[in-house]
Amino acid sequence: MIYAILMAGGMGTRLKVPCEKPLFELCGKPLIKYVLDNLESSRFIDKIIIAVSPHTQETTKYLNSLDADFQILDTSGEDYLTDLSYILDYFEKTSKDDVLLFINADLPFISTETIDHVLDYYMKSDKDALSTLVPVEIFENLGLNYSYEFNGNVPSGLNVLRSVNIVQDEDQLIIPKKELALNINTLLDSEVAEKFYQEYYI
Repeated sequence: MIYAILMAGGMGTRLKVPCEKPLFELCGKPLIKYVLDNLESSRFIDKIIIAVSPHTQETTKYLNSLDADFQILDTSGEDYLTDLSYILDYFEKTSKDDVLLFINADLPFISTETIDHVLDYYMKSDKDALSTLVPVEIFENLGLNYSYEFNGNVPSGLNVLRSVNIVQDEDQLIIPKKELALNINTLLDSEVAEKFYQEYYI
């Protein structure tokens, strides 16, 4: 089975808005709905799991109001790595051979095409894990900040793991696309994202 794990339990303190980050509206649509729509159109994904936490109770209410096929999974929301470990434990109890595609709720423009490209690449790889990275030049050209880079590339927030809670041998896929750089952490990010939307979607 291939599961998409949509991470929507973080506090999102850097965005500094009165709503939960997954519900922050970009061009009139909540961030999480962009991601959910793109996951639903994938030709590889069998089931979508949305990881929420006590920090995102309004997001959970919003999700329950949708007419869509997904499962909600409660996590602690303590931090990303703690929630990741909990999710891997949760799936490992059922099977150690499932594929888990992790994507953050603040990545509204990662297209179905890119999601399927990443999964197709992963299934042809001999590694248990895959991380996707974006060249720093993409961030610089967009005027975006980034918190970490390695050898000129920035982690994108789109990763694939096998359903076991162990350190996994990892492949890396560099994707020079703007859509992977547009994770909405700050209001500046949202301003750049709105310009991107106006340019490519209208």
